[in-house]
Formats: sequence, C-alpha cells, structure tokens
Amino acid sequence: MQTNSAQFNCGDKATSQVLLNAFGEAGLESICGKHPAFINFTKNLILDRPSFDPKQYVIEILENIEIDEPLIKAIQIAREEGAKLALDDFILDKNSTPLLSLVDIVKVDVLALSKIQIERFAKVFKPRNLVLLAEKVEDHDMYEFCKDLGFELFQGYFLSKPQIVEGKAMPDNKLLVLKLVQDLQNPEITVNAMTLTLSQDPQMGYKLLRLVNSAAFARVAKCSSLQQAIAMLGLNHIRSWATLLALGNLEDKPIALRQTSLERAILCEKLGEQIGQHANHEYYTVGLFSMLDAFLDRPILEIIKSLNLPEDMETAILSNASDLGLTLHTAKCFQEARLDDLKLEALNHYGLTLETMDSLYKESLQLADKQMLELQA
Repeated sequence: MQTNSAQFNCGDKATSQVLLNAFGEAGLESICGKHPAFINFTKNLILDRPSFDPKQYVIEILENIEIDEPLIKAIQIAREEGAKLALDDFILDKNSTPLLSLVDIVKVDVLALSKIQIERFAKVFKPRNLVLLAEKVEDHDMYEFCKDLGFELFQGYFLSKPQIVEGKAMPDNKLLVLKLVQDLQNPEITVNAMTLTLSQDPQMGYKLLRLVNSAAFARVAKCSSLQQAIAMLGLNHIRSWATLLALGNLEDKPIALRQTSLERAILCEKLGEQIGQHANHEYYTVGLFSMLDAFLDRPILEIIKSLNLPEDMETAILSNASDLGLTLHTAKCFQEARLDDLKLEALNHYGLTLETMDSLYKESLQLADKQMLELQA
C-alpha cells in the first residue's frame, strides 16, 4: 500500500484489516467465490487505495464521506483501473450528487424509507443506468416490491423468511415438492421404493443421475440407473440431493435461497462431525430443512410436523434444542454475522473454538459453491 500524510483513524484500520484478511490469509475467493466483495472504504483508503486486484471487490463509498476534488480524482482513477463503486446508505443531497456520474451501484436502505420514497429513488436512478441494490430487505413483500421497481441486487434476511398467506391453498408445484420431501423422509423407504418415487419425475431422475456422475462425486465407475446410484451413495445422500433438486424447481424463489440453505446444511454437518453425537446426515438435514418455510411459504411448524422426522431432529429445528439444535443455531449466527450470539461455552465443551468454526464456515462456503455449480449444470 502506498503511503501519504493522511491521518488514519479507527475506520481506516478496520477496513484495512478486512482487506488484509480477505486477500491474505483467507483468500477472497474462499469467502465470496467468484462474486465481488462489497467493502466499505473510508475516504483515506480511497485516496490511498491498496494495490489489490480492483475487479475482486466493490468499493462502497460511505454516506458521510466529504466530497472534494482529490476524492473525485481518486474515484476516477479507480474506475479506469476496473474497480466498481457503490454509494452506501445513499441519500440524495448536494454532497452526494457529484458522485452519481462516477458510481455503478446505488445502495438504498429500504428499511429507513417508505415505499413512495423507494419508488422515487428508482425513478431517479434507473434512467441513469445505475444498478440499484436494496439493503435491509426484511421480507418477501419488500423483495418483490423492489424487484418490480427494477432493483437488481438485494441484501437482508428476506431469503430466510417465508411469505405466509393465511387462508390460501398451497400452489400445486409446492404441494408436489412437499409430497416428494415427505415421501423421501419415510424412515422405512427401501431402495426400490425410492427409485419408484424418483422415477415418477423423469427430469428429477435425469438430474440426479447427471449429478451423481459429475465431478462432485469423482467416482471412477459411472452409474447408469437410479437404483444403482441409490445403492452406491446410500439413501441419506440421495434424500439430500433429491430434496435440493426439488426445491430448485420452485421458480418463484431466487437461486440465492438454495445457496443459503446448502451452505447452512454443509456447515451443520461439519460442526456435527466435531460434536459426534448423531449421524452426519442428521446434522445436514436439520440445516437444510430449517429453511423449508422460506421455500414453501408455510409456517415451519406446519411443514416439520408433516414430515414425521425423528423427535430430536424436529425439536432441533423448531427450538434449537440438543446438540443438533446447537449446530443449527451456530450456523445461523455465522450466516447472519451474529457472532456475539454464539453459545461459546457449550461449543467449547465439544472442542469448537471460534477459530475452528471460522475455518469450517469458510470450507462450507467453498463446498457449497462447487455443489451449486453441479446443481445448476
């Protein structure tokens, strides 16, 4: 990093540490995959920008930055070198107006605005060919509202919250998915019965075979039938993959929802391997099924009760009870950046330190990225 006479403050140090961790020890790709990272830059760090590849991150310009000629010149240089820029928590005023012709993305805090105000923002920015990012999107209704206005990027917890419509029947496609998940969870199901269940949907059978024969499993011998695939991988593996494929057929749900649920399932399984009180697939299933309400737009209690899961798995999903619930709670905390809520005393009892869990989380993100590529192939 170049140096100048600027006085660096706590914000500069915090962002510098994020950059050093991301590009150094951790490796940005292990955290974000092929997606650029959105990183808050202070004014000093824009003026004296680190010499990392600018194509790997988006420079977020904070709303309280004072705009002057040196800053504008630094932003122009960053753009020429391939950097993308975003205005964070944007409010249109005399201070921020000069930046509109220099940035690529405008982040709008939808939680702090009325729908009328959000609509006004969209009318101002869309003609300028700016990408609109809605942040702090808390529910499905706001997501749909912003998407209809032309917002292309979203941040918030809306992915894990269902759109509950009381008194309305579940659409046929979601009923079929729920029925398939119910059938797959039958503890007495045999290989022949599962083969028959999956064969009722030719597309599902085709996708499963292609997946089993993909690089995700790296097997020398290729499977030529569903029955062979189930016998080779086992019922529990096939249950998980078939469930993910079925959920992926819900066209009204973003791909990011499936990615989030897969990351959670993998992290729960990795945490469970350390704890060792249940079979690995049980931890995985708890993580995966904890987001079924967001896929099916029904209360989680209603869905889980209909699946006839073992009691300990059911209570883990509904109340975070037992060690199964501990892994689920931990996975949620990491995904939602709520590390202060971690139950460290209980986790330490199983030898899980913050450093260990952080490493497992990064491994989960990488593995989920690879598996999502296979699922979408």
